[in-house]
Amino acid sequence: MSEQSNINTIQDLYSAFGRGDVATILNHLTDDIRWVSHLDSIVPWAGDFSGKARVPKFFDAIFHSVDVEVFNPQEWVAQGDTVISIGEFGCKGKATGKSTLARWIFIWKFKDGRVASYEQFEDPVIADAFR
Repeated sequence: MSEQSNINTIQDLYSAFGRGDVATILNHLTDDIRWVSHLDSIVPWAGDFSGKARVPKFFDAIFHSVDVEVFNPQEWVAQGDTVISIGEFGCKGKATGKSTLARWIFIWKFKDGRVASYEQFEDPVIADAFR
Protein backbone atom coordinates (compact mmCIF):
# COMPACT_ATOMS: atom_id res chain seq x y z
CA MET A 1 0.00 0.00 0.00
CA SER A 2 1.14 3.55 -0.57
CA GLU A 3 2.20 5.91 2.17
CA GLN A 4 -0.81 8.14 1.47
CA SER A 5 -3.12 5.15 1.61
CA ASN A 6 -1.67 4.26 5.03
CA ILE A 7 -2.23 7.83 6.25
CA ASN A 8 -5.82 7.67 4.96
CA THR A 9 -6.37 4.44 6.90
CA ILE A 10 -5.10 6.06 10.12
CA GLN A 11 -7.36 9.05 9.53
CA ASP A 12 -10.29 6.64 9.11
CA LEU A 13 -9.35 4.95 12.39
CA TYR A 14 -9.32 8.33 14.14
CA SER A 15 -12.79 9.06 12.79
CA ALA A 16 -13.94 5.67 14.08
CA PHE A 17 -12.45 6.48 17.51
CA GLY A 18 -14.38 9.75 17.54
CA ARG A 19 -17.60 7.78 16.96
CA GLY A 20 -16.69 5.13 19.53
CA ASP A 21 -16.65 2.59 16.68
CA VAL A 22 -14.14 0.03 17.93
CA ALA A 23 -15.37 -2.63 15.47
CA THR A 24 -14.20 -0.56 12.51
CA ILE A 25 -10.80 -0.11 14.14
CA LEU A 26 -10.49 -3.85 14.76
CA ASN A 27 -11.25 -4.57 11.09
CA HIS A 28 -8.02 -2.80 10.13
CA LEU A 29 -5.75 -4.74 12.51
CA THR A 30 -3.78 -7.94 12.08
CA ASP A 31 -4.77 -10.76 14.45
CA ASP A 32 -1.36 -10.58 16.14
CA ILE A 33 -1.31 -6.78 16.45
CA ARG A 34 1.31 -5.33 18.79
CA TRP A 35 -0.57 -2.62 20.75
CA VAL A 36 1.43 -0.83 23.45
CA SER A 37 0.71 2.40 25.29
CA HIS A 38 3.80 3.86 26.99
CA LEU A 39 2.16 5.89 29.76
CA ASP A 40 2.34 6.29 33.53
CA SER A 41 0.76 3.22 35.12
CA ILE A 42 -1.95 5.40 36.74
CA VAL A 43 -3.44 5.97 33.27
CA PRO A 44 -6.05 3.21 32.76
CA TRP A 45 -5.05 2.51 29.15
CA ALA A 46 -1.32 2.24 29.88
CA GLY A 47 0.37 -1.02 29.05
CA ASP A 48 0.36 -3.83 26.56
CA PHE A 49 -2.93 -4.69 24.83
CA SER A 50 -1.35 -6.81 22.11
CA GLY A 51 -3.48 -9.30 20.23
CA LYS A 52 -6.66 -8.34 18.41
CA ALA A 53 -8.85 -9.81 21.17
CA ARG A 54 -7.24 -7.52 23.80
CA VAL A 55 -7.39 -4.21 21.88
CA PRO A 56 -11.04 -3.53 22.84
CA LYS A 57 -9.90 -3.41 26.51
CA PHE A 58 -7.69 -0.43 25.59
CA PHE A 59 -10.68 1.49 24.26
CA ASP A 60 -12.92 0.38 27.15
CA ALA A 61 -10.33 1.79 29.54
CA ILE A 62 -10.44 5.15 27.76
CA PHE A 63 -14.21 5.37 27.39
CA HIS A 64 -14.92 4.27 30.97
CA SER A 65 -12.31 6.44 32.70
CA VAL A 66 -12.48 9.80 30.91
CA ASP A 67 -14.68 12.11 28.94
CA VAL A 68 -12.75 12.91 25.80
CA GLU A 69 -12.71 16.67 25.34
CA VAL A 70 -10.11 16.98 22.56
CA PHE A 71 -8.73 14.53 20.04
CA ASN A 72 -6.88 16.57 17.50
CA PRO A 73 -4.51 14.79 15.10
CA GLN A 74 -2.32 17.49 13.58
CA GLU A 75 0.53 15.94 11.59
CA TRP A 76 1.33 12.74 9.74
CA VAL A 77 4.73 11.51 8.63
CA ALA A 78 4.88 8.39 6.49
CA GLN A 79 7.77 6.33 5.23
CA GLY A 80 7.28 2.90 3.77
CA ASP A 81 4.94 0.90 6.02
CA THR A 82 5.25 3.30 8.96
CA VAL A 83 3.04 6.27 9.82
CA ILE A 84 3.78 8.61 12.70
CA SER A 85 0.99 10.88 13.81
CA ILE A 86 1.25 13.82 16.19
CA GLY A 87 -1.58 15.60 17.95
CA GLU A 88 -3.33 16.57 21.16
CA PHE A 89 -5.61 14.68 23.52
CA GLY A 90 -7.68 16.40 26.16
CA CYS A 91 -9.79 14.58 28.69
CA LYS A 92 -11.56 14.90 32.00
CA GLY A 93 -11.12 12.07 34.50
CA LYS A 94 -14.48 10.66 35.54
CA ALA A 95 -13.24 9.73 39.02
CA THR A 96 -11.35 12.97 39.73
CA GLY A 97 -13.12 15.61 37.64
CA LYS A 98 -9.67 16.86 36.59
CA SER A 99 -8.97 17.89 33.01
CA THR A 100 -5.71 17.75 31.12
CA LEU A 101 -4.42 18.42 27.62
CA ALA A 102 -1.47 16.41 26.36
CA ARG A 103 0.54 16.17 23.16
CA TRP A 104 0.95 12.68 21.73
CA ILE A 105 2.91 10.72 19.15
CA PHE A 106 1.56 7.46 17.78
CA ILE A 107 3.64 5.07 15.70
CA TRP A 108 1.66 2.84 13.32
CA LYS A 109 3.25 0.00 11.32
CA PHE A 110 1.47 -1.76 8.48
CA LYS A 111 1.79 -5.28 7.13
CA ASP A 112 -0.13 -6.39 4.03
CA GLY A 113 -2.45 -3.37 4.26
CA ARG A 114 -3.38 -3.87 7.92
CA VAL A 115 -2.04 -2.30 11.09
CA ALA A 116 0.44 -4.72 12.65
CA SER A 117 1.82 -2.46 15.38
CA TYR A 118 0.70 0.58 17.36
CA GLU A 119 2.73 2.44 19.97
CA GLN A 120 1.45 5.43 21.93
CA PHE A 121 3.67 8.03 23.58
CA GLU A 122 2.01 10.90 25.42
CA ASP A 123 3.07 13.91 27.45
CA PRO A 124 3.26 12.80 31.12
CA VAL A 125 0.68 15.48 32.05
CA ILE A 126 -2.00 12.99 30.89
CA ALA A 127 -1.60 11.33 34.31
CA ASP A 128 -2.79 14.53 36.02
CA ALA A 129 -6.39 13.63 35.16
CA PHE A 130 -6.06 10.59 37.47
CA ARG A 131 -4.26 12.07 40.47
